[in-house]
Amino acid sequence: MKKCIIQLILLSPFLMAFQCDEEEESQLFFSSYKATISAQSNFSTGETIWIEGRISAQAFDTAVNDSVFAEQPEPDEFSVYKLMTPNALSNAKDAVGEFEIITERGEFLMALPCENALLRIWPELDEDNQFYSYRIGLKTNEPGDYVLSWRKGFIQNTNRHTFIIDNYPIENHPNQIGFNTCGSVSWRFLNDSEREYYFTVE
Repeated sequence: MKKCIIQLILLSPFLMAFQCDEEEESQLFFSSYKATISAQSNFSTGETIWIEGRISAQAFDTAVNDSVFAEQPEPDEFSVYKLMTPNALSNAKDAVGEFEIITERGEFLMALPCENALLRIWPELDEDNQFYSYRIGLKTNEPGDYVLSWRKGFIQNTNRHTFIIDNYPIENHPNQIGFNTCGSVSWRFLNDSEREYYFTVE
């Protein structure tokens, strides 16, 4: 019995250190971005489509079970596609390369796995330290119908001009949008997603 007690006494500092290490581990959970896009459905070639994104500067920290100031926010991510004559699988193709990207606030990166589809945006902290935000513009001289598609963020525009996608039905995937992303195709059901914004460049 004494031997067991001595062993516990000797091991207790290590057990306490292990417990402290577990308690110090934390994970941050961020709120979702809210994005607003230029409201019109039609743009002239050379005109700029403005996108503004915002996220709270507070994140939930599991270590303290409360919200804390986030020194490094997560970036926002959305993709740019051009609607095309549907084939058996898809009706939208990656199209970042058709746009000039203008940054008024924040920084962007054309990101993997498909740099011609995915934009990753890092915001800047607002003066009141309550939100991080960005403002970028897309300008193109290539006419056509386009769609912006968010991964996690939410579009604040009440009208997303969904009538545009009605002109591009996929025979084998009804009521879906098929994204051709550098040759890899994925789908979203139109009725189940509010993360797409459509517009026309003439």
